[in-house]
Amino acid sequence: MSNSGYIILNGTLLPANHPVLTADNRSFRFGDAVFETMRYHKGITLFFDDHYNRLLQGMSVLKMNITSLASPQKLTEHINTLIIKNSIYRDARLRLTVFRNAGGLYTPGNNDVSFILEATPLNRESYPLNDKGLLTGVFREYKKQSSPLFRFKNANSLLYVLAGIYKKEHHFDDCLIVNEDNKIIEAISSNLFWIKHETVFTPFISSGCVDGIMRKQVIKAIRKAGLHFQETGGTDVDELLNADELFLTNAIQGIKWIMGLEQKRFYNLKTKHI
Repeated sequence: MSNSGYIILNGTLLPANHPVLTADNRSFRFGDAVFETMRYHKGITLFFDDHYNRLLQGMSVLKMNITSLASPQKLTEHINTLIIKNSIYRDARLRLTVFRNAGGLYTPGNNDVSFILEATPLNRESYPLNDKGLLTGVFREYKKQSSPLFRFKNANSLLYVLAGIYKKEHHFDDCLIVNEDNKIIEAISSNLFWIKHETVFTPFISSGCVDGIMRKQVIKAIRKAGLHFQETGGTDVDELLNADELFLTNAIQGIKWIMGLEQKRFYNLKTKHI
């Protein structure tokens, strides 16, 4: 996120470059935090209820006190305040980070939380399909565990950081992530879908992928488009190379189609229809 403009810390508006974390902050020390990235469009935070509910689920798994978090109504007020203060007139990327309050070592002193809200402008409105397809690879150096801890977004994101470095080193646009069973389950910041004939496939949440907000919306769109839909335990490169189309989804970018994996090139006819 940009360091210009303003952020909100526990309801207080602050310059974005104002120091807000102390050395004993638990998100810094232990990765003791969860977060949501959301898209703001024409005065509305898209799919806000889904984001808020997933945030509460993540907090519950981490044994955080969900009653110490601001209400949906109050967070919506903070979002609108931040959008105005940052002079954002089109779409925006929002990040809501919730972290356990300082105190204790591995064992927390208490389970109450604080939050930081950030907002930065996006260049394009709504969810246009990417004109140029993505070139992707598969990141295999580290594997993601199939655990409830990783169904939501949390501050323990080193696997994605390393996958991002791998992507950059190999000049890919994105990388696919594998789980402990060596099954491909998602991309760096997106859920994965593939199409074969008239069926669209995606991994089960239980395979280890993030329980994506846009994933839910796209599944509805797939059924509305008259295509068959099937969840699987993950996939492998051979199955993806035999697919007709591949695409990724997330709440900021919507759908992004994949043009290339290894030597295979794909089109986006059904993806565009979805």
